[in-house]
Amino acid sequence: MYLKALFTALVVMLTLSFTSFSQSQNSAAFIEGEVLVQLTSPAGLGQLESHFEQYRLQPVQTVSARFNIFLLRFEPAKTTHQQLLRELQKEPSVVNAQNNHYIQLRNLNDTVPDDPLFDDQWPLKNTGQDGGLPDADIDADEAWDITTGGTTALGDQIVVAIIDGGSDLNHEDLMFWKNTHEVPNNGIDDDGNGYVDDYDGWNAYNQTGQIPQHNHGVHVGGIAGASGNNGIGVSGVNWNVKILPVAGSSTSEAIVVEALSYVYTVRERYDQTGGEEGAFVVADNCSFGVDKGNPEQFPIWEAMYDSLGQLGILSMGATANRPWDIDSVGDVPTAFSTDFMVSVTNTTKLDELYLSAGWGDTTIDLGAPGTNVKSLRVNNGYGNSTGTSMATPHVTGAAALILSAGDSVFMVNYKNQPAEGALLIKGFILDGVDEKPTLQGKTVSGGRLNLYQSINLLLNAPVLQTDTDSVYIVLGINETGEENILLTNSGTDTLNYAVHIPDQPDWISLSDSTGTLAQAETELLVLYFDTDGLDTGYYHCQVVITGNRVFSKTIEVEMLVDTNVGTREIVLNTSLVHVYPNPFTNMATFEIEATKNGEALLEVFGLSGKKVYTKQQYLAPGNNRLLWDAADAASGLFFYKISLNDQLLKSGKLVKK
Repeated sequence: MYLKALFTALVVMLTLSFTSFSQSQNSAAFIEGEVLVQLTSPAGLGQLESHFEQYRLQPVQTVSARFNIFLLRFEPAKTTHQQLLRELQKEPSVVNAQNNHYIQLRNLNDTVPDDPLFDDQWPLKNTGQDGGLPDADIDADEAWDITTGGTTALGDQIVVAIIDGGSDLNHEDLMFWKNTHEVPNNGIDDDGNGYVDDYDGWNAYNQTGQIPQHNHGVHVGGIAGASGNNGIGVSGVNWNVKILPVAGSSTSEAIVVEALSYVYTVRERYDQTGGEEGAFVVADNCSFGVDKGNPEQFPIWEAMYDSLGQLGILSMGATANRPWDIDSVGDVPTAFSTDFMVSVTNTTKLDELYLSAGWGDTTIDLGAPGTNVKSLRVNNGYGNSTGTSMATPHVTGAAALILSAGDSVFMVNYKNQPAEGALLIKGFILDGVDEKPTLQGKTVSGGRLNLYQSINLLLNAPVLQTDTDSVYIVLGINETGEENILLTNSGTDTLNYAVHIPDQPDWISLSDSTGTLAQAETELLVLYFDTDGLDTGYYHCQVVITGNRVFSKTIEVEMLVDTNVGTREIVLNTSLVHVYPNPFTNMATFEIEATKNGEALLEVFGLSGKKVYTKQQYLAPGNNRLLWDAADAASGLFFYKISLNDQLLKSGKLVKK
């Protein structure tokens, strides 16, 4: 318990910092050329200035000396906010990095857009208009007090893919994603993504980039993301999201799969190029399907949802517009078992399941407003439609809005573990519903979408942190040892965690397999090692820590059994050897202060124990340097040994970013 007290002050500091960041995600408006960073110590400022000299990055204000938060300025002409934030997050001294957002006084009332038809949008704010039940809505106005969408905390422009019959690219009330690396209508695949002339999106019906006008498609897109507070028409669930239109919602499964594959391609390209190309698609909307379809006969379609999920994309499916128990009669896609689809049914302005809408307490996840929903029509028109097709894009827009509320810590975790991030968003959606009698026993969640509650689940979620991502220990034969991992909950809600070692070997055991951490609480997890009966060499396993509403943590564990050693880091004279930087990007330096002449040997090993680098060098008395140019090596964990005249000087771990 003394360790808990020791670390409480630090954890409270980080918790306050994370909370403040997550509350300011109406991130469309920020000061050009300024960023805020929180550092492990003020000494990191000098390194940042040096590392980012090409951007002319300079500190201009100490925002909080207590919490090591600084305001920095750079030249926007030299780089983008998004790129700079991405690079800053990789710096070892940076705890958090974000834009310096504009802040305004809160209105006393909930945030209501100035779109002239907003009063007709009962799903977003139900005041009882047209005989509705007051508050039978998704609490969008309260959610918009927190965020109105658009970009993530790391500056990514959020995109949702609307797979439908088409859209209306000229509609006044939608913002469309454009593939700026493609030249439209020149008959050439300019960006080499496999699709010719996909400047506006993709048409899977005829394999072109021509998006046809389509009332259903533009109506669905408007529900998810019509531009909000622009004095025009209606408001979408997400005011500032961009729409990727993909024509491919009917006729044959091959067309649907091609449409989904296109969505996969543009998100994969975004990830591969660090946001320079492609689109940051976080959800796709499929308001179509096969009545009474047998999921077992559609394995390729379902597998596409799994593949999209691995990139962090949630797929939203509209269930049948029939009063059927989908658990019994089946449906495609909403009876799929994939974890990465959210299946949606239709609720009314009285907060009841619509009479002609499917249900299923194991197949249909939740309800959302879908009856007499006001949205867009082609040629800058507006009108009402009813169906699960209208319910589903409320959830699609919600997924994008929830993600926009996450702070930079959440987003870094999401990008490192996108599949887990998608499932967390799904969990926030389902756990945040308003429970409703007509949906109890007829949906998985038993409720109707509540955007405000789902966002707050994210903002208040526990945050699992560990003081290390890897453990390295060196023991002799028939020895025992132990290493500690400090677990911290830097979020708000209580963290219930579990620890396991996949295919656990006999040489390692744990002090605990489960635990509970309140806000700002810490706890030691002890790893016990025993080399009894083992041969010399490297041994590897992973410790996996999971919990409620958190990203999991995987700790790489490496044990070296060596007849020459019996401690964690082998050093004949620790003052003689200095390894830096660690973690490093391309070049690692091994600095040795020699007291006599000698032959030094540097050996670097991968996780499997395979030697990846060897260097011999003659040392003269004084300061000597051995360099490892690892520009071509993959990122990850490595282990090194330095010997002098065949005698081990030092061994340890090295992390390449």
